[in-house]
Amino acid sequence: MRASPRDRRGPALAALCLALILISAPAAAEEAAFQVLPGGTVCEASVQVTASEYAFWSPGLMGERVPLQVEDLEVLGPSGPVEYRETRRGIITFPEGNYTITYRVPVRDNHLVAVFDKPYTITVSLPGGFDVRNPLIGMVSPGGVVSSGPNGTTEITWDRADAMEVRFYAPEREILLTTFGTIWLSVAVVLLLPYFVLRRRGDE
Repeated sequence: MRASPRDRRGPALAALCLALILISAPAAAEEAAFQVLPGGTVCEASVQVTASEYAFWSPGLMGERVPLQVEDLEVLGPSGPVEYRETRRGIITFPEGNYTITYRVPVRDNHLVAVFDKPYTITVSLPGGFDVRNPLIGMVSPGGVVSSGPNGTTEITWDRADAMEVRFYAPEREILLTTFGTIWLSVAVVLLLPYFVLRRRGDE
């Protein structure tokens, strides 16, 4: 016995709604993690990719792509390391697929920058003793959320961002800034106090 068109309408409508949900739902962003090692001069990176090529670069002064010199580079697939080929400076190729690319890169002047060709969920982990929360000497690019991690670390996360920038500092620099500010405030008070005293006497 064949089902009437009215009986078949319900499952068809449910399937159509499910298809629309799957089409409209945004794809999950791939993840990129950066861990600054103790000392603050080296960063370990781990980036998920679905591609056959990857470029290591950072923006130059004029926004141009400056190739990065990376170390300990690995392209990891589900079964382990995959062979890659460096086609040009800072660009590698490998068989099309889903991979995690890991590498190390130097960190200069406590400044870390990464730019991607599509949105990523990005995490930056700073070792204990480094921070970004003082706006006079630290900086986090828009969208970054700062929180305390395990063992005294500081973590900054971005949700679906195509770039991140972090400038961190050590406690000594914050102490130096506070000391410098206190000295200048004291000098300002010493220099301005006679002026205000004379002005008050003049008003009297």
